[in-house]
Amino acid sequence: MKKLLILLLLQPFVLLAQNNSFHPGAILPDNNGVHVNAHGGGILYHDGKYYLFGEHKGEKSSAAFVGVTCYSSDDLYNWKYESVALPVDKNPKSDITSGCVLERPKVIYNEKTKQFVMYFHLELKGKGYEAARVGVAVSDNVTGTYKYLKSYRVNAGRFPLNMTDWQQKSKAKISDFKEWWTPEWRKAVIDGMFVRRDLAGGQMSRDMTLFVDDGGKAYHIYSSEENLTLQFAELSDDYLSYTGKYIRIAPAGHNEAPAIFKKDGKYFMITSGCTGWAPNAARLFTADSIWGEWTEYPNPCVGDDADLTFHSQSTYIQPVVGKKDAFIFMADRWTPKNPIDARYIWLPILFDNGLPVLKWFDEWNLDIFNSSTAEKVDDDYQLIWADEFDYEGKVNPEFWGYEQGFVRNEEFQWYQADNANVHNGILTIEGKKSQTPNPNYDKKSGDWRKNRKFAEYSSACIITAGKKEFQYGRFEVKAKIPTASGSWPAIWTLGNSMQWPSCGEIDIMEYYPIKGIPHILANVAWGTDRASNAKWNSQTVPFSKFTAKDPDWADKFHIWRMDWTEEAIRLYLDDELLNETLLKDTQNGSLGNFVNPFNQPHYILLNLAIGGQNGGTPDDAAFPLKYEIDYVRVYQK
Repeated sequence: MKKLLILLLLQPFVLLAQNNSFHPGAILPDNNGVHVNAHGGGILYHDGKYYLFGEHKGEKSSAAFVGVTCYSSDDLYNWKYESVALPVDKNPKSDITSGCVLERPKVIYNEKTKQFVMYFHLELKGKGYEAARVGVAVSDNVTGTYKYLKSYRVNAGRFPLNMTDWQQKSKAKISDFKEWWTPEWRKAVIDGMFVRRDLAGGQMSRDMTLFVDDGGKAYHIYSSEENLTLQFAELSDDYLSYTGKYIRIAPAGHNEAPAIFKKDGKYFMITSGCTGWAPNAARLFTADSIWGEWTEYPNPCVGDDADLTFHSQSTYIQPVVGKKDAFIFMADRWTPKNPIDARYIWLPILFDNGLPVLKWFDEWNLDIFNSSTAEKVDDDYQLIWADEFDYEGKVNPEFWGYEQGFVRNEEFQWYQADNANVHNGILTIEGKKSQTPNPNYDKKSGDWRKNRKFAEYSSACIITAGKKEFQYGRFEVKAKIPTASGSWPAIWTLGNSMQWPSCGEIDIMEYYPIKGIPHILANVAWGTDRASNAKWNSQTVPFSKFTAKDPDWADKFHIWRMDWTEEAIRLYLDDELLNETLLKDTQNGSLGNFVNPFNQPHYILLNLAIGGQNGGTPDDAAFPLKYEIDYVRVYQK
């Protein structure tokens, strides 16, 4: 009795306690002091109030034994329990009977019909995940109770708008392949093998969201084709069915958990990979039209645990009403051993050069959108120089010079300016199989630069020496590298005084084979007591690590970054730290006068080498090789 009295005395204080900030990953109490139970959900703003709809989970099961819950809030910080908006059905013959799988519910309001419409991913009880249906329910009241209408697969008998006539008529089928994930199988998936399989009965629909565009046009975005491909489907004017107009996005890309928003006329979508309950790196897509083309960008998360999306998975992106360009990324931190304890990871969406960025905050509030923080990822850094390659022809001579001829490492290529050109905002360094006479040829010479009569390949190396040199800062290069045998692309810097290696070398990126196995490298080198002998801090990562996560990795642009301070050099690939070198350890030997080569300005080199001491044997069938650079940016504090 004493314990009960104490609880009753304490309860008013629980009810009166008000949050005024977000605490990602912490318990989110409702007005009763109970952790909000609305997982995989989304928010609807209606008549001055936010309504959160999500999955009710139990302590031992993620199956639906209660239904879809609804909470309301005036400020997004404090939530009031409203109702079970869509209860499961006690009838065992019902699609939404107790024990079914009912996931990722989203609610939108139809201005024309004055109805609230709920969509969700439904799996029939006892059928595992084979049903892959979309469920639809409606209500005249925002908090419900919602009336279940139907569940089915999407757009039966309809092909996507962006599936070619050849793809529609292709005869490839699943039984043709003894194993999945081979290149041939992936090609068949990209060409719509699962779309054709499911054409008559409709497309699979699993992880999903809804999006209402300007003018009230609504869309259902869902993971389909065995979770291999995302699909965008246009809804009818009453939001209760489909128009038959839909597209595929990132075929065979294995995306789920889509969340979408629109800013300045551009569409942004954040998704995750498919790793079950385990977290993975988020993906970012953008498009100028809802119908595409959709372009994939690297993981928008930065900082610790960015490659795990801060141990969470996207579910929705909510605009903050009354604040311009203010959006909240909503994600779930799943706890499959105790599903009811799954935590909410809500973070502000920041912007860097027009792209969304997600950064961890232990605590934050909506005031973040009142400052310039939302427009900068890191207030400590300011852009001091960049080449965006937003011109045509040769590289800007105020920034770049060229190396010429045979230069280093007994490489096979002849460096020349002709192989570096800018077009449509991209610098392309092209490696060609083309014979070039060596004007310095001397067959008696012991110098490899002179005793070769011809160069059998040509390429380019551009450098900022004497033009743009920097001491410390953040260096970013967005590039797509060639990975064929013999290819040796690099992003690197050299100090502007002393001979190598005492000048200091920083390899922000290299790619070449080690013992026949392709690797991506991130290295730092400095001088010793012996000429041409460097001390290295080298990190080598098998290329297979990246292609295992994304088989199309080599076909995409990635961001290589160096953060260079007075204390350390840290090298990143898509915000994953590959190498850390402390400057207290980088003092030259006697030939470098015992100075630290990383306390002086460095210049930048971008090159595509071929063969030589590290590049391996060129695959002539793969030529011409194309090393594409979108931009080079340097920030300083």
